[in-house]
Amino acid sequence: MQLSSDWFNAPLYTTSFKGEEMHAELPALLSRKRFGHVHSLFDNGINIAMGEELIFIGTTKNGRLPFGIHLEMENLRRLCQSVRHHDIVVASMPDLLLFRHPSYPLALDLSQAKRYQYKLRTEQYNRYLDLYHADQMVDICRHWGISNGLDATWGAVLAASPAQADSPNDLSIGVQFPLETLFDAIRIGEERSIEQHLRYYLGRGQGLTPSGDDILLGILAVQALTAAFHPSLLEQMDRILSTEQITTDVSKAYLKHALHGRFSDKVVAVLNAMMQKDVSHFQAAVVRLLQTGHSSGIDTAYGIANAVMALRRYKHVKTSCDCIGR
Repeated sequence: MQLSSDWFNAPLYTTSFKGEEMHAELPALLSRKRFGHVHSLFDNGINIAMGEELIFIGTTKNGRLPFGIHLEMENLRRLCQSVRHHDIVVASMPDLLLFRHPSYPLALDLSQAKRYQYKLRTEQYNRYLDLYHADQMVDICRHWGISNGLDATWGAVLAASPAQADSPNDLSIGVQFPLETLFDAIRIGEERSIEQHLRYYLGRGQGLTPSGDDILLGILAVQALTAAFHPSLLEQMDRILSTEQITTDVSKAYLKHALHGRFSDKVVAVLNAMMQKDVSHFQAAVVRLLQTGHSSGIDTAYGIANAVMALRRYKHVKTSCDCIGR
């Protein structure tokens, strides 16, 4: 990215904001990707694009994100009022972002921002019986009062065996791809079926993170914890996201981080709490997840619950010789 001479002749950065928190891996990204622009603006923050990578600057309403910088509300309000769509952004240092505003350029100081990183406790997982509270999760979600974004029923999640479904090879309009058949495909690595199911769900639904993507994100979280399903799931999704504009830029950012095992603190809290016997702690974590967005939280929970129930159906044991995906 080439900057005009006007950039270097701009006024000094007299307006400065301080970041309160940021993901621990963002400084490394800002060392590699120095130039970008304001990608999108929302009520609770902004996205900046640094090359092909998105960084969210905003509140923790939807959790602490794997590509997030979080500010105090007053500083965020002032920042959102000052920047414009497509304004140039430069990482002059890994802990200093400069916004090229036409009247008064702005600086976001990250030098004192607290670094955070939330990790799934994979060392605590050995078999599907280590996930204690799947039934409680379904009960909480059924009584939450907000429907799944794709109008999927929660009763089906508790089915003891996969539901009967149309052939996954039928791509005619109106045919649905039940998650049970996706799990059948990723259990044994049927690449063509996996690809068709992913294409059905990716980008399906409304909003910045369509419901189908949120469901897949929940499945990816269970995969990151358990390594239970065939690696073709990750390989196919990575290929599609890297070569096609199949969903929104924001949703793609979430999914690409998920492929590398990075999730918001809300998602990590649910899965880590599922491996603890304290049901009240787990219930609180689920409620915090459900409060995310309009339906994003319940869609993600739907993906998590379905994936855990699939492990139960297949009676997966990570260390067995016939374990899923091995």
